[in-house]
Amino acid sequence: MLLALPAAAAHAEPVQEARSATAACLAAVIDNAPVEDIDGDDVTIRRGTDPVSCTVRVTAGEPVQVQDAVQAAIKRRAELFVPAKTRWEAGDWAFRETFCNLPGRRALAVFVSTNKPGRQPVLTATVFEMAKRDERCDRDAGLQTVAAVEAPAAAPAASPTAQASAAPPVAELPVQPKAKKKQSFLRKIPGLRRPD
Repeated sequence: MLLALPAAAAHAEPVQEARSATAACLAAVIDNAPVEDIDGDDVTIRRGTDPVSCTVRVTAGEPVQVQDAVQAAIKRRAELFVPAKTRWEAGDWAFRETFCNLPGRRALAVFVSTNKPGRQPVLTATVFEMAKRDERCDRDAGLQTVAAVEAPAAAPAASPTAQASAAPPVAELPVQPKAKKKQSFLRKIPGLRRPD
């Protein structure tokens, strides 16, 4: 029984970091919180400006547990995000879904893609604000297909900006080699630093 505890703790860290990174991205886009691009061991955050967006990319953990943690962070917001009425074809992924805030003055959404076990990245979640509310949030427009953003290995990934008008942005960040041991991204967010 004691041998299982370290493994469980190792799986909990990417889950917790995914939840915290998603909360940080939501705060960055919605509340204009000062969140920068961050490279952690298992989680990265990338900010976008056109449209205003923030993408979390998770590379460790069990996909279902990471997805549950990310959805928990989304559902905690006062904007009351709910799944869009229109569904997205999963394609090579296990799950793809858009969460929209309730109708109001701002048009906010989170596009979540969860991969199948053993594939990378484990999950990406992009928080973004649109100029006007996408009608697919409130009505079923039939199964939607995400525009292909996976590029050949030698070419850079497509920009989420290019597809903002047709579909929610999907940021497939290229895997970058680790030059040095990186610290947890939580150390870089004020108030979330873990004790050494």
